[in-house]
Amino acid sequence: MEDSKPGQTRRRLNEQAWRAVLGRFDGAAMTVQEFCVREGLTRSSFIRWRARLRSSPRQIAALEPAPAPKPGPVDPPKPSFVDLGLLGGASAALDLRIELGGGISLHLVRR
Repeated sequence: MEDSKPGQTRRRLNEQAWRAVLGRFDGAAMTVQEFCVREGLTRSSFIRWRARLRSSPRQIAALEPAPAPKPGPVDPPKPSFVDLGLLGGASAALDLRIELGGGISLHLVRR
């Protein structure tokens, strides 16, 4: 369509349509120019879309199967907050020991 005439509308193709066009080109034994003339496409659009889709992660993902997830140990989710509830009034005694691991413990005492 590079030789488009006044009043002639240009068709716009979406990504899926360009993928189909490029698939047809791969099966055709033609030059880019010959193929574009046959399909009614501009050579510049063809080149631009071919480059765009070659570098597209979606195309790479479509061509390569996704690797299977490797089984491994699953760590349980770690809580970010532990609600101990009400520990009594201000005058209530408190004796709380928290083992932090690695030989470290936290001991809180309120009498």
